Amino acid sequence: MELKPMMPGTRQSDRLLTPNLAAFLPDPAPQQPLIDLRDQPSPDILRLLAIGSPPVVNGCVITLYRLGYARPEEWSRPLPTANSNEVMRILTKRMTLLEQE
Repeated sequence: MELKPMMPGTRQSDRLLTPNLAAFLPDPAPQQPLIDLRDQPSPDILRLLAIGSPPVVNGCVITLYRLGYARPEEWSRPLPTANSNEVMRILTKRMTLLEQE
């Protein structure tokens, strides 16, 4: 990896963030969220997040299915991330809490 010299008076963090600034600006026309996570807070709700390349994420989903943990249709559809060739899928499960004695 080749490092380019910084311009005088420019912090490295400024140089790294400036090209991607548009990704952080608000969307001019707000859209429906891809997935709604605003359900009522509950101590028995668990969310798992799988992030990686599409084959790796789908492999994780299939592995958890084979282990009997969750069916593939319980996961969200693959959602794009800020990184190219990377997706995320979210699983929301209601867990049974065991009473502590």
